[in-house]
Amino acid sequence: MRHALTAAVARAMPHPLSPAAASYLDLLDRRLAAVAAIAEGSAEPRFKEEPKARALGRRFLRPLEGTWDDGDENLVRGYLDRWAPPGEDPARETARRLTDAANALARLEARPATFWCFLWQLESMLESLPT
Repeated sequence: MRHALTAAVARAMPHPLSPAAASYLDLLDRRLAAVAAIAEGSAEPRFKEEPKARALGRRFLRPLEGTWDDGDENLVRGYLDRWAPPGEDPARETARRLTDAANALARLEARPATFWCFLWQLESMLESLPT
């Protein structure tokens, strides 16, 4: 079953989907499931061990970089830049923020540029996720 954000992103993409877009959507689904598991405490971050996946994500998102505006970025950062209580596990807290943002943006049916901004942030945050 596809994550609601993956489905929303798929609807925002040009159709028919290119093989690269379909591969990225599969990767996004796997990543969102992994982030949710980290947020729940049932998995450890392992994204740094996935250089091919990182390359696919960056390759797909590179042409979309800069298509979002300050409003898109403010919306996305509003979900991601939250205060964390002292003593929280940094990886779990980051994963919670990403999960909350993904769920909220899917419910909002945000405009495509907002999705691209979030996906760019997702890639960046996964690369720096504490292990």
